[in-house]
Amino acid sequence: MVQRRSARYVTNRYRNRSSVTDMLEQLKWTPLEDRRENARLFMLDKIRNQAVNISTSHKLIPPDRISRNTGTNSFQIPQCNTTTRKESFYPKTIRDWNTLPSSVTSVSCLESFKRLLTNK
Repeated sequence: MVQRRSARYVTNRYRNRSSVTDMLEQLKWTPLEDRRENARLFMLDKIRNQAVNISTSHKLIPPDRISRNTGTNSFQIPQCNTTTRKESFYPKTIRDWNTLPSSVTSVSCLESFKRLLTNK
């Protein structure tokens, strides 16, 4: 909603008949939802590669077994009893991380990871 209102402001088109979707495409803005998801995934990659001083021993636990849905770079999703906890950083980001292709999650360089993630 904020981004759509900003697009109207930047393009100076306030009429109800103006297509905000067209404005966003014209401005080539990435949706805020995607930008937030990418920022969370970048942070998880930094945590995983120990580029930031955050302990991962009890947060990033490898899966018990490798299956079709879990790769070698996957993590167990923490059990959550509330919706608030389910939508917090680790559970939500690990769910998104586990859906990434292994070619993206196996990269160790942050710049390469960013490039692959934004081109997915």
